[in-house]
Amino acid sequence: MGEEHRSSPIEFGSMPLDPIYAWGIVLEPVETLIERTAWFIEHLARRVYEHGEEFDDAELERRFLAFFDQLVQEGVLKRLPDAPPEMGRHILGPRRWLRAQRIRINRLVEFWRSQEKGMN
Repeated sequence: MGEEHRSSPIEFGSMPLDPIYAWGIVLEPVETLIERTAWFIEHLARRVYEHGEEFDDAELERRFLAFFDQLVQEGVLKRLPDAPPEMGRHILGPRRWLRAQRIRINRLVEFWRSQEKGMN
């Protein structure tokens, strides 16, 4: 009865890659942001797969924020003024957004491990 709502991995699979939903950070063009963020998640998953170490929330947050800053510095993305909290941060927040990305990372690692087992 007093059990808190736990989102299933399927729910997290549909959560956005856009950091507006975590920190209220507005980056454009959105298509490029989504494409690059998906690539970065794959990059992080490859590191987890190869080294067998997962990232804690603080490290994952640091890596994502540094990644977004780098894309802005390189001119790939443009950072606009942060969105008001009701635009996303209030709905999801950093902890849930990071958890969704961790689920994506873990799914990729599991997929690669299953492929590896199938080849042996």
